[in-house]
Amino acid sequence: MVLAERVKNEKQIERSPRFRFAPSPTGGLHIGTARTALFNWLAAKSMNGKLILRIEDTDLKRSKESYEESIIGDLKWLGISWDEFYRQSDRLKIYQSYANKLLNEGQAYMCFCSPERLENLKNEQLSKGNDSQYDSKCRKLGSEEIEKSLREGKKFTIRFKVKKGDIEFNDLIRGKIKFSSEIIGDFIIIKSDGTPSYNFAVVVDDSDMMITHVLRGEDHITNTARQIMLFERIGIKIPYFAHISMILGTDRAKLSKRHGADTITQFRESGYLCEAMGNYLSLLSWSPRDGEEIFYLSDIIRRFRLEDISKSPAIFDIDKLNWINGNHIRKKTDLELINLCMPFIIKKDVVKKEILEEERIKIKILRCIGAFKDKLKVLSDFPEYIKEFFIEKISSYNDDAIEMLKMETSAKVLRILIKEMQFKLKSNKFNKNYGLDESEGKEIINTVGMKLKKEKIKGRFLYMPIRASLTGKIHGPELPKIISILGLENCISRLKYTLNNIIGT
Repeated sequence: MVLAERVKNEKQIERSPRFRFAPSPTGGLHIGTARTALFNWLAAKSMNGKLILRIEDTDLKRSKESYEESIIGDLKWLGISWDEFYRQSDRLKIYQSYANKLLNEGQAYMCFCSPERLENLKNEQLSKGNDSQYDSKCRKLGSEEIEKSLREGKKFTIRFKVKKGDIEFNDLIRGKIKFSSEIIGDFIIIKSDGTPSYNFAVVVDDSDMMITHVLRGEDHITNTARQIMLFERIGIKIPYFAHISMILGTDRAKLSKRHGADTITQFRESGYLCEAMGNYLSLLSWSPRDGEEIFYLSDIIRRFRLEDISKSPAIFDIDKLNWINGNHIRKKTDLELINLCMPFIIKKDVVKKEILEEERIKIKILRCIGAFKDKLKVLSDFPEYIKEFFIEKISSYNDDAIEMLKMETSAKVLRILIKEMQFKLKSNKFNKNYGLDESEGKEIINTVGMKLKKEKIKGRFLYMPIRASLTGKIHGPELPKIISILGLENCISRLKYTLNNIIGT
């Protein structure tokens, strides 16, 4: 977009807020970057504005197409959509055009300093305890010297002429911020390979794309001073700036891999729901005024306000994320959870792929979901909960289970239960393809309880030996659920194995 078109649309800009999210494809979508994307999306939606996705890939050595695809995939997974899409590598001629304009106006100049000279200058300044900044050596070059260097084929950068004075702006989150230009040397806007510097590309893009609000991390505050100078010199209205606080770990150190997964892809692969991730990310430095903590993103668009974003650091708490994820898991239907859990079941090889499509297996998995849904924090835990239900005999009994099974009344309980199940199996009064349902499992347990009532075997002495024999543990889902999942034949087999090999009768 040319400058005339930008100015022509100035009145429209005031009516239509335009936010942008501008990730660099040099890695995956990290937690902090994802939160920035989400806040921009929420702000744009809440203000009836637009969100522009801009891939900042001018770092040609580190940028990868695979990272761009990963970032876009994660944004879509989170439910973040955009109205316009741009890629900086497609706009190199535009940056050069703006730089040439600044050169012609005397607002910028060519710098022929070698990397070695710049490195020596930096080291010398630091050794004296001074801040490192360019000494403006090439700013004083005459036209003859410049022509001579160009004829000799010397590489050059283009530097912006920084004027003395203060740079002030009102941050929508942090209030008034002020910088002195004396701490900023003449900075590079076009690198020696012809690609733009970060600050220059950002200003050109924000100008051309009519960005009205720049909402980003607080680590960009120092960049804002340089960008404001460029906006003013180009002659474009400066957008509103808002800088979000950093995300820290519970130890209040900068968030890193040691605090857990650090990219959205990793959280996806660990079994977190997109609804839960969006819910949790929105609570990092923001919260609804009504204090609600479990919600869908669509529920909070109308309540999201930039002025409600806190300037205090956000604390990433994996336990809080797990709690939120568990809540969203329980909001899903059992059928929805089957599809969501299936990749993890396949990955852990709990059920052989060749039988996964069988109706009886699907029914069994569905019943497992009903039994363990309330315990799940992440979907990847599901295979661990159900693996014992897809083998013929229990792989191990814990110490509490063995202690309970060694009680003198336990053998009697198991024998009566075997007889009742064998009777049920011979009676054919249930669907053999789908096995017993939960109500039939409850009926069996009640019948066994009635038969042992005269011998005063009840409560934990009735239920725990059965659970210990069927699962190897004394705690777990309700017995009717366990019986309906395992089926009569497997239950009988496990009960007999317990009598012969654990109790020894």
